[in-house]
Amino acid sequence: MKAKVLIDRRLVFGRTNRYVADIKVFGVPISEKFPEGIKARFILLDTVDGSARLLIDNHEPYGFHIHRRLPREPKHRESMKVADHNEALQQFLAEVERIVRNEEK
Repeated sequence: MKAKVLIDRRLVFGRTNRYVADIKVFGVPISEKFPEGIKARFILLDTVDGSARLLIDNHEPYGFHIHRRLPREPKHRESMKVADHNEALQQFLAEVERIVRNEEK
């Protein structure tokens, strides 16, 4: 089975469109790396300096996890307690709103 695109969206945030979020979810064959058959990647990019600011992804051995300390500490990750990719996406969007609100003051 080939990967099937479930969600592929690009959203723009901020008064000056400074932030771009790429949201991708794929249905993939069930495997050791993706036991739920879902591969998700939600990333927030800063268009001013080109850096990644926030990332949520899922893969074993971590399951869904969030990288909040980008770009300073790319290896830092925090586990997430979510039921599925939709819940992870809601948490991602809430965190994006917090970042945009705090940085555009």
